[in-house]
Amino acid sequence: MLFQTSLGIDIQDRILGLAFLKGSRGDVQLVAQGTYPLSEETGEKKLGAIKTLLDSFLRDNRISPEAVFMAIPRDLAIIRYINFPLAVKENLRETLGYEMEKFIPLSTEDIYFDYQIVSEDKESEQVSVLIVVVKKETLDPYLEIAGHLGVGVSGIEISSTALAGYFLCQAGKHNPAPFAFAHSYEESIEIGLIEDGALAYSRIFSAKRDEGQLAETLLNEMDKIRQTRGEIDTPLKTLVCTTNEVLSLLTPLHDTGRMDVLLADLSKTKIPSAGIIPAYGLALKGLRKTGMYINLLPLQFRKKPSRVANYTMFFLAGLILLTAIAWGGGTVLKHQWALDRLETKFSQLDAQIKEIEKIRTQKESLNSRILYLDTLQRGSAPVLDVLKELSVRIPEDAWVNRFDFSEKGINIAGEAASASELIPLLEDSPIFKNVAFLSTITKSRDGKERFRIGLSLH
Repeated sequence: MLFQTSLGIDIQDRILGLAFLKGSRGDVQLVAQGTYPLSEETGEKKLGAIKTLLDSFLRDNRISPEAVFMAIPRDLAIIRYINFPLAVKENLRETLGYEMEKFIPLSTEDIYFDYQIVSEDKESEQVSVLIVVVKKETLDPYLEIAGHLGVGVSGIEISSTALAGYFLCQAGKHNPAPFAFAHSYEESIEIGLIEDGALAYSRIFSAKRDEGQLAETLLNEMDKIRQTRGEIDTPLKTLVCTTNEVLSLLTPLHDTGRMDVLLADLSKTKIPSAGIIPAYGLALKGLRKTGMYINLLPLQFRKKPSRVANYTMFFLAGLILLTAIAWGGGTVLKHQWALDRLETKFSQLDAQIKEIEKIRTQKESLNSRILYLDTLQRGSAPVLDVLKELSVRIPEDAWVNRFDFSEKGINIAGEAASASELIPLLEDSPIFKNVAFLSTITKSRDGKERFRIGLSLH
């Protein structure tokens, strides 16, 4: 959009990244940017420091952006990729509201979430969905920062989707070949896979470890990305926007031909350093379609669209109406009276229409759930193989005190030091699928977390 402006705010644990963009004749200009270190302080002190930095940035650069987008750290959110029947696509948000507690060990009343369809397979009639979840108490401080900005905030997401939006815009409008990316902050490294025009894989891990451990972790995560694609023998283009030290750790993958490791080219966007990329990707959302549509900001906090155009439209409509009255006289008034009578009748029918729509929505929702349940199938495997796989996957600090094996699937219950860690461990198994919590996690007297998990077999 010509002359429109947008601000990206990337808030991480130890750094604040800001980028201010302006649209100009089909191009985007980076007008102002900056990265600012944040102290280890938490709570109100940290919030106050961020507000002060934002105020200074806006004042010093004489900025009043028309759109503002914000990102929170990746590790504050839970990301899940879940397959659903294609039939529930039209009522996907309602379906997620019903099924969320099966995939996330939190009550739906305690979370904000958003989703994006990653891919559709019409042959198998399945749709792959990216779900991003954050606790309300976690997002509340960022909502306070959003409220502090007088211009309002249009969206809040995580740094991973901001990075994906940046790379998708740089790749162009046409669906690019799949590629991976690696981006490092001071204390962490984010990696992701972009496929079919969306973020198809995302992980973050700590960079605070010795070089050998960091290299092993990085290579293992990159291998998981390649296995996710199912093209293990095909070199995967990998864009690295990080330090030379981390880049050198990927050399073994490059040398073996498993990945085509490239340093991200920042010259087109004139970004001075890789640390600005997430903020730049956020600001792009106010000027371009980035391909990522995750927004964790509740509707009541989102920036309201400008009413200038509406006021202009009303003014012009008034002029037209006055001209029509002067020209048509009584004919226009008669038409207006007839319109008023019709509107009165429509208002009388409105309550009945709303009730019918409510019943129709409930019916569609029930049909969607029935279709979803009908698609669930159970594979076959010996019980001993299942018990053996569970004994390998479940850590030593957890135990199972209940095991149900039936045609409907497998249910296990027990206690663990951290029940939420069991889901990814079981999902990595080659024989398990549809791993989900069957109930909310509770605490035992000795501090352990009680869990009930359901799963099925490939």
